[in-house]
Amino acid sequence: MNRRHFLALSAASAQMLKRPNLLLILTDQQSHTAWSGARNPWLSTPVMDALASSGTVFEEAYCNYPVCSPSRGSIFTSRLPHETGVMTNGQSIPATIPTMGAIFRAGGYKTAYAGKWHLPKSFDGMTAFEKIAGGSALGKDMDAPVADACVQYLHQAKGSAEPFLLVASFMNPHDICDWIRQHPGARNHPRRFSYPPAPTNLTVDPKEPEAMQFHRTAGYDLMSQAVGTASQWMRDDFRHYLHDYYRMVETVDKEIGRVIAALRENQLDGNTVVAFASDHGEGMGGHRWVQKAAFWEESVHVPFFLSGPGIRAGQRSRDLVTLMDIVPTFCDFAGIAPPAEARGISLRPSCNGQAQPRPHVTSHLRFDSAEREGRMLRTERYKYIAFNSGQRAEQLFDLLTDPGESRNLALEPAGKGLLEQHRELLRSELRRTKDGFRMAAS
Repeated sequence: MNRRHFLALSAASAQMLKRPNLLLILTDQQSHTAWSGARNPWLSTPVMDALASSGTVFEEAYCNYPVCSPSRGSIFTSRLPHETGVMTNGQSIPATIPTMGAIFRAGGYKTAYAGKWHLPKSFDGMTAFEKIAGGSALGKDMDAPVADACVQYLHQAKGSAEPFLLVASFMNPHDICDWIRQHPGARNHPRRFSYPPAPTNLTVDPKEPEAMQFHRTAGYDLMSQAVGTASQWMRDDFRHYLHDYYRMVETVDKEIGRVIAALRENQLDGNTVVAFASDHGEGMGGHRWVQKAAFWEESVHVPFFLSGPGIRAGQRSRDLVTLMDIVPTFCDFAGIAPPAEARGISLRPSCNGQAQPRPHVTSHLRFDSAEREGRMLRTERYKYIAFNSGQRAEQLFDLLTDPGESRNLALEPAGKGLLEQHRELLRSELRRTKDGFRMAAS
């Protein structure tokens, strides 16, 4: 072997041993079907589509709480909401629980964060991220500056021997919350012929759990007020809302494109693992529900994909996964031991075609106080929901035959066996995770 070949092989070996950079891209309030790569013809998201096709898409990904702060608490700690104590918006992760920033900074990574955090008091005090751009405005004002900061950061990172973890946390399509407040059903739809169709599951079940009926009608916060507003909409109002929601997704796709372009321009893409996800979904009008704070698929089921070195391209996984899996997955690629208390698992084997069957995943929800809490348990085929109070406190849906969740098997004699099976699965999960939630059906 001549010297040139030896040096070339040595350089290749060094590159293989180099720890990858890590880039986490988050959107806010994007449902699992709200991108064109989900075979949705009513919007165009070429950046998300390209990123997904270059890696592995997790088609059965769930947030651990369908509201911003609690979901983010789980994303950045790999802990359940009842463990972080972030059970409503505006609460902070306790300093005793290490966040993603602290984990990777201790592991030798430069850590930087741009955009929405939404876990007040804990960002500047203990998260161990360099904040390169804040974020609390509407996405239309915030997302471009977030992309600007990330682009600048990636230019500066070129050629650095120290690996980085960068979080690009965009606001949109969360602006749909403000849109709903501004559109109480104007009945003025100048472009209605180009709007997407109204949801096929637009009907409200009169026998839905009392806790959900409370949220629809009590109007104790902005989220329930929005649900109440949408309850008065006509079919074309929902079509108008979906049309404009999709435009918000397209807008944030363009800003993400600038970050991905900077990754390529600075020759960082070959050694960067990219994770894309949304913190939770949007009601999208199913069951006349808008915004979030519900266990409907539209709110709790999110887009999630991984791409980069060591990740199979063009793969779609049906493994059940949660956003708590991001920290352990990044740890696996970086060669860092995840916290012993982490609830998630590494998805690296799944990225190489190795199925990792899970019996179930779970999600939390608190409507107003501990008086009205719920837990969701998703198995391979079914979704079980239990509330801790009120009438008709359970729901059970067969997602294979009823993807719109319109038939509650918990109210049918034929569903009794399945219902008891899923009750016991949830009881076991509550014991395993030391969750003090009490099922009304227990």
